Amino acid sequence: MMSIESIEFSVFSPEEIRNMSAAKITVPDTYDEDGYPIQNGLADQRLGVIDPGLKCRTCGNRMKDCPGHFGHVELVRPVIHAGFGKLIYHLLKGTCRKCGRIINEKNTVKKIYAAKKCPYCDEEQQKIKFIKPTTFMEDKRKLLPNEVRERLERVTDADLRQMGAHLRPENLVLTALIVAPVTVRPSITLETGERSEDDLTHKLVDILRINQRLEENINAGAPQLIIEDLWELLQYHVTTYFDNETTGIPPARHRSGRQLKTLFQRLKGKEGRFRYNLSGKRVNFSARTVISPDPCLSINQIGVPQDIANELTLPVSVTAWNLEKMKEFIRLHPDKINYIIRADNRRKKLTAANTDEVVEELSPGYRIERTMMDGDRVIFNRQPSLHRISMMCHTVKVLPGKTFRFNICDCPPYGADFDGDEMNIHFPQNEEAQAEAETLMQVQDQILSPRHGQPIIQLELDQITGIYLLTQPEVIIQKDDACDILSAAGIVKAVGKKKLTGRETYSYLLPEKLDLEAKNNQGEQVVIKNGVLKEGTVDNKVGRKIIKKIFSELGADAAREYIDGASKASTRFMTKYGFTLGLDEYDIPDAARKEINGLYEQGRKELNELIQDLAKGKLKQLPGKTTRETFEEKAMTLLENVRRLTWGIVKKHLNATPVNIAGHPINQNSAILMADSGGKGRPTNVVQMCGLVGQQAVRGKRPASGYRKRLLPHFRQMDLGDEARGFVHNNYMGGLNPFEYFFHAAGGRDAVVDKGVNPAKTGYMQRRLVNALLDLVVDKDNSVRDADGNLVQTCYNNGLDPCDNKPVAYGEPVGVVAAQSVGEPGTQMTLRTFHYAGIASLAQLGFTRLVEIVDARKTPKNPVMEIHLKNNYRDWDSAAKIAASIEEVTLEKVARIDENFDKKVVVIEFNKTKLRERGLTEHQVEEHIKQVHPQYNKDGATITIRSKKDTLKNIRQMTTKLRELHLKGIQGIRKAILVKDPETKEVSIATDGSNLEAVFKMDEVDASQTSTNDVMEVARTLGIQAARNSIILEIKKVLDAQDLNVDPAHLTLIADAMTFNGLVQSVGRHGLVGSKKSILARASFEETSKHLINACIENATDNLNGMAENIIVGQTIPCGTGKVYLTMKLD
Repeated sequence: MMSIESIEFSVFSPEEIRNMSAAKITVPDTYDEDGYPIQNGLADQRLGVIDPGLKCRTCGNRMKDCPGHFGHVELVRPVIHAGFGKLIYHLLKGTCRKCGRIINEKNTVKKIYAAKKCPYCDEEQQKIKFIKPTTFMEDKRKLLPNEVRERLERVTDADLRQMGAHLRPENLVLTALIVAPVTVRPSITLETGERSEDDLTHKLVDILRINQRLEENINAGAPQLIIEDLWELLQYHVTTYFDNETTGIPPARHRSGRQLKTLFQRLKGKEGRFRYNLSGKRVNFSARTVISPDPCLSINQIGVPQDIANELTLPVSVTAWNLEKMKEFIRLHPDKINYIIRADNRRKKLTAANTDEVVEELSPGYRIERTMMDGDRVIFNRQPSLHRISMMCHTVKVLPGKTFRFNICDCPPYGADFDGDEMNIHFPQNEEAQAEAETLMQVQDQILSPRHGQPIIQLELDQITGIYLLTQPEVIIQKDDACDILSAAGIVKAVGKKKLTGRETYSYLLPEKLDLEAKNNQGEQVVIKNGVLKEGTVDNKVGRKIIKKIFSELGADAAREYIDGASKASTRFMTKYGFTLGLDEYDIPDAARKEINGLYEQGRKELNELIQDLAKGKLKQLPGKTTRETFEEKAMTLLENVRRLTWGIVKKHLNATPVNIAGHPINQNSAILMADSGGKGRPTNVVQMCGLVGQQAVRGKRPASGYRKRLLPHFRQMDLGDEARGFVHNNYMGGLNPFEYFFHAAGGRDAVVDKGVNPAKTGYMQRRLVNALLDLVVDKDNSVRDADGNLVQTCYNNGLDPCDNKPVAYGEPVGVVAAQSVGEPGTQMTLRTFHYAGIASLAQLGFTRLVEIVDARKTPKNPVMEIHLKNNYRDWDSAAKIAASIEEVTLEKVARIDENFDKKVVVIEFNKTKLRERGLTEHQVEEHIKQVHPQYNKDGATITIRSKKDTLKNIRQMTTKLRELHLKGIQGIRKAILVKDPETKEVSIATDGSNLEAVFKMDEVDASQTSTNDVMEVARTLGIQAARNSIILEIKKVLDAQDLNVDPAHLTLIADAMTFNGLVQSVGRHGLVGSKKSILARASFEETSKHLINACIENATDNLNGMAENIIVGQTIPCGTGKVYLTMKLD
């Protein structure tokens, strides 16, 4: 099969348009009264056909085989192509109006544009003004398109090359307009029988009509004013034909008022050609329905409804080697074969009457189209496909019913639940696709997540709780029950004892070679020796470790067998002995209620003490916080602690409820069991049901003041207590009071809004990351290179795959995996900002900070530094002096600055106490003021400065500059706070603001340990290698704060991609994506029309080396199996 090697972009000349045109279009109409295309009209049969009964007059083919052919319209007067308006402006401005030579004489661009005379012909140059989109003014006279074209014709090829344009510029002023084939703009027939034309056809009709009127008026000798008006109208229609969202002109509209969708609008945006039809394509041989769980299926299997299996088909080629097998298959299963396809591609329907005839006729070269059967391979997918394992290969099991069924262990990679979710299957249609799916995408090979190398396919929900109960020390199981449980798991072994412990029964599920020691969630030691559970209870934490160990040491098959067996045995065990959860599980005794109330009262008492400290001014500020912000943070921590301690009381009292397992009571409560085993629910859920609901948060803080300094009219003004600020001390069992209900609703709304807003933002971030890293692939030498062969990483993760620590495969698309590994957990990340106590308390550690890092913002929203001092200065007093010396003192910190608009003056009043505290004198401050405003009046401790201009704006600007006037310390460091490490007792300095270079110059500072969160400042001060390390550390901080685990290999690759060319680049259109060589890759991301137009100007060629561009042209992508070529030696 032929492949496309490259695509060249250029601008057609009028001659090229006429040569490629199949018809000159002159009639502004499409079909006649009988519904046939009008000759020389916009549906002329030479442009292609869209009606089944007609033949194309250019290629002679019918509708299915005719690709369509271009036509053209001869424009009576030339018009300017609006897409190239800016280039035309620069060419007119930089060349002589008479001789067309470039006005350079080795001048700079600014001098060229400012030149008054041409150095070649001495022609006086006039000033050119460009009024978007297509108007050029020379002095006060408008240049007509034919004048513009004449001037551009005079520009030499050599001058054009010097100006960076690789085209003839006169072609940008159109004299012939290309007409798209009919197949590109088909008309549709409505129910009434009328035809509805495409938007492009509507525009072409407008162009033809105005073109005709203009020609008639010119021939009739109409006044110049009328001709120019019609000419302007023709220019408008041609401009909106290309781009109907051009700034400066009103958009063209349909009769109904709807805005027309013309050429550029067809290409750009989410619904445009590039993203909707080329980067992603519709497929055949797929099915979609609702999903439901089936614990009886293996993790590798999928239950497919019979109706879908009957509909989806697979072509099987008949060869000399399988001829007899195929004949036998037809005889045995005629109902499973829809068609026989002959060697000449003619199809023959198989019926009961012609079965024998078809069997006799069958020969090599034929294909059998059979329906889906048990054992077939299909690809299963759920949107949104956030990571690689959103699509996996399953083995078909045809079942009755209407839903897809699969084991619940497979839910996490898909992000699926069973509340009405729908999923898709894709049926690979040839041997190569099936082999690739089976080898690379099989579920059992995806048990470990590529994001962090931990099991993502594991036991879930009551399967976890079942194993947790089964491995309790008190559990004794009768022999017949044990055999029943094990047979459900497919284990048929002789059980010698009459009674087995639960642990002995569980040991049958483990591989014989497994050895493991680990601690469970309760801190209990779990020991497995030679596949026998010796001690400990298996919960979800230990379960994950067991799966990882089996997968890593014994392989994917063993891991799949364990998960299948454990899930089925656990389900049978839970079904046999029962496990229920009722409201009575959450009943706690009065003694527990008393303890919780006592804990709550203690919390209230501590909060009141905090309020009193705030009122008396005794509250010590946290780094970078105001006193009020410090109070709110401490109050939030205190009240959250009340809820945390309540869990201990609840657990102690709920544990008293016995659960009867196999005649032996286990002293556990079902709610506690689920939380402890990790099956479902967290301690917080249990506490809220029967303890207390706790503090409600809006945007991560206590609800702020509402109207008149209070949230509700039922509380006192300025009340900072727990109830007045959204603390709910009741629980769901007992019910909430009206105030608590209101605050709880506010907290709930906050969560709902987050859920609605967050996915869109994180989705866009992931799209940018994926597009930026799309072409990064592992090469033969384990290096990572992009589509152009540039070296991004010398050795990927020491040559190991971060998923399973095996050698990384040649062609592995590690860039996409890294992007997905950061983007996918981003959807779990809240929009709120989290804060750490101490050094990191100033730094923002939420989703917005992650976006800030990958966007390579010039300055972060909250720049902070962590300054470590040399050994001699690590005591509190020395550090305090250094902190005082580096904190920037501006004029507003030591003086009151007021504006007097009546007198047009700014009044500065010194605060002597603050001056003394900062170690400054009035004289020193005056000297600083004198440098920016030499003339001022002084009266005691007051300075008055008169504005040079008496405008309000000028006074405001002067006030702002005076407030920010630097007096002392290091510029940019707004606040410096001492932080003492509780373990090492080292005193360091945390700053609000950053100035790395100035801090490094201080003798007392230990530069080797001092850091900032401003990546761009690190790059400026320490270089690109340090900036790369800073990106890794900063992304890791954000993910750690959200308790999200991502392998360092992915973060390292992102940092290397952002810095490999010596600059810190963002991942968006102005960074990594924008700097790609491929035009199609850039156009498919953002700013489609801009990239296509620039490619035409540069006469650029896209060599199709990357992923995006090959997907667009429908070719195999250069990664994985598409990166290698197979050859066969023929004897």
